[in-house]
Amino acid sequence: MATTSDLEQSQLLTGALNKAPATDAQQMPLDVVRSRQRSPTTALLAAGLSGAALLLAGVALAATSSGRHGGGLRSAEEPVAASMPGLIEEAAVTPKCAVGRSNCKDSQCCEGSGLQCYEQDGDYAQCRPSCVAGAPDPQHWDGKPWSCKELGSRTAGEPACGKPGQDCTHSHCCADPGLQCFVKNASFATCKAECVAGGPDITDMDSTPWTCEKLGERTPGAQDWVKDQCSSGWESCVKTNCCKVPGEQCHKQNDFFGECKALNSCMTPGWSCEKAGLQTPAPPAKGGKVSPWALQKCGRINEGCTESKCCLGMDVQCYEKASGWAQCKQSCVPGPHADDKNETWSCKPLGPRSYGLATKGSPSLFCFSVLRTVGYEAGLMAAQKAKGAGIFDCDDHMLLTADGTTTVGGEKTVQFTGAPIVTSIDGTAGNTFLFVNAWKVIVGGPKWREHSFTVKVDPDAVFFPERLRWHVAAHNGEKVFVINCHRGDMIYGALEVFSFSAIQEWSIRAKECNTPNNYGEDKYMTQCMDHLGVARLRDESVLGDKLCHTFSGCGMGWNAAFHPFKDVGSWTQCWNEANNAKA
Repeated sequence: MATTSDLEQSQLLTGALNKAPATDAQQMPLDVVRSRQRSPTTALLAAGLSGAALLLAGVALAATSSGRHGGGLRSAEEPVAASMPGLIEEAAVTPKCAVGRSNCKDSQCCEGSGLQCYEQDGDYAQCRPSCVAGAPDPQHWDGKPWSCKELGSRTAGEPACGKPGQDCTHSHCCADPGLQCFVKNASFATCKAECVAGGPDITDMDSTPWTCEKLGERTPGAQDWVKDQCSSGWESCVKTNCCKVPGEQCHKQNDFFGECKALNSCMTPGWSCEKAGLQTPAPPAKGGKVSPWALQKCGRINEGCTESKCCLGMDVQCYEKASGWAQCKQSCVPGPHADDKNETWSCKPLGPRSYGLATKGSPSLFCFSVLRTVGYEAGLMAAQKAKGAGIFDCDDHMLLTADGTTTVGGEKTVQFTGAPIVTSIDGTAGNTFLFVNAWKVIVGGPKWREHSFTVKVDPDAVFFPERLRWHVAAHNGEKVFVINCHRGDMIYGALEVFSFSAIQEWSIRAKECNTPNNYGEDKYMTQCMDHLGVARLRDESVLGDKLCHTFSGCGMGWNAAFHPFKDVGSWTQCWNEANNAKA
C-alpha cells in the first residue's frame, strides 16, 4: 500500500496549488473558490513539475480515490498504468472558458461577450469589460491591486449584462453595482435594487405583479475592506488609489497629492484633476419616475391598498393587517396596534416601498423659496415661473413670504410669521429666527412628506433640479444633508439640500438645537443637523457660488445651481449659458 511519505508528498504537492490564504477564500463566492481549486493534475502540469513528481501524485491520488469509493487502498506493488491514462487525459483537457467571477487564469478565455480576461496577481484573473492597473477594485472581495495583464483575447461583441429597464432574461446579470436581475413574468426580467413578490412596481409600465425570481448573482457593490484601506476627506489618496465614501474617486493635484472627490467635481485651480483608481460605487438608486397608472390606483399614507398593493409618497409601503385589509404605512410591527383598537396586524409587505412621488424625475424634489413682498425677488421668481425653471421644475414647490403675501405669476405666496434680521457673527444677515419660522410652516404641511428631498433655493440662484438629481440619486432613502462649501465647512444658503429622513428628524427634535439669531440660517441648519446625527454629504460641485469661491462660470455643466444673480437680465444670461453646457 502507499506509504505515509507518499501520501504526505502528494498532499504537499496538491496543497501548494491553492495559494490563496484562508481568509481570502472565506471572502470569495463559492464558485470562485472552486475555480481556484483546480484539478491537481492539471495544476501540477501547469506548474511545470517533473514527470516523477506527477507520477507520484497520480499514485497517491489514485490510492486515495480508490479508498473513498470503497475499494480499499491500492497496494504500492500493484501496477498503476491502468489509473494513469485517465489522469493524463484529464490533464490534457483544455479548461472551459470562465463564467462570472470564476478564475480565468488557466483558460484565458471568457464565456460572455465583450469581456477580457485580466490578471489580478499570479494566482487569479477575472473576466471583465475593463481594468485599471495598479489599483484595487472596490467591488472585488479583496483590496489587492490589479496588474491588468491581458490573458488571451477579448470576446467579440458588447458586454451583455443589463441596465435598469433592459431585459436580463438571457444574460442573468446586471451592469450596475448592487443590482439584481429580477423576473417579472415568463417574458421579461430586469435589473432592480429591490423586488417584492406578488406586488407591482410603480415605476413599471403596467400594474402586473412581479414573481421576483432571482436570475444570477447580485452585482457586487463596495466591499467591506474599502472602509479600512481607502482614503477620505482631506487625506491624500495617491498611494491608496481608492476612496471610502461611495460615489467618490481619487483626483490628483499632482503626482504626490490627491483627494477623494465626487465624480466630475474636481475644479480646484492648479489641480491636474487626473483620476486615479476606480470610483467607489454608491448604493443603487432606489425608486424611479412614477407611472401614470400608479397615480390613479395606488394609495397614499394611511389609505387602503388591499387591491392595488402599492403606495405613493416617501418611505411608505403597503402592509397587510389580515386577509382582506391592507394600509399604506411608513413602518409596521407585527402584533397588536394601539392606533387600531389593539387589533393584530401581520404586517406582511404586499408591494414595494415607495421612495418619493417622482412625477418629473427621480429622486423626487420638493423645493421652496422665501422671498420679500417688495423689491427685486418677486420679479426674479416671476421670470423663473414663466420659463418653468428653478423651483417650478421640481416635483412640487412652495413660495413663502413673511408677514404678508404677494402673487408670483398668478400664484399666491404662503405667509409665515416674520422675525427681526440682525447682523450675524460673520457679518452677514442674522436670520435664524426668520427662517426657523419658515421651516415650521414647511414641516407643518403635507407636501414635503411625499418627496425624497426637500430643497431650499434662494430667489437669486439659477437652479436646475434635474442636475441636483444627478448628485443625490444614490442617497435616496438615507438620512443626509449636503455640505456645499469648504468655507466654514457648512451649508451655503443659496442651495440647501436635505433628505426626507433628515427633515423628519428636524420636525421631531428641532427644539434640541441651539437657535441664536446672530447666526445665518445656513450655519444654524448645519450645526443642528450635526447635533441630530444626520450624515454629511460633502459635495461642493453641486453649487457654483461666488460667495463661497466655488463659482467658475455658468458653463459648468455639473453644477446644479449658480449664485448670485440679482436681476432678471443677468439671471437669464446665466440660465441660457448653463442650458447650453454639457455635464
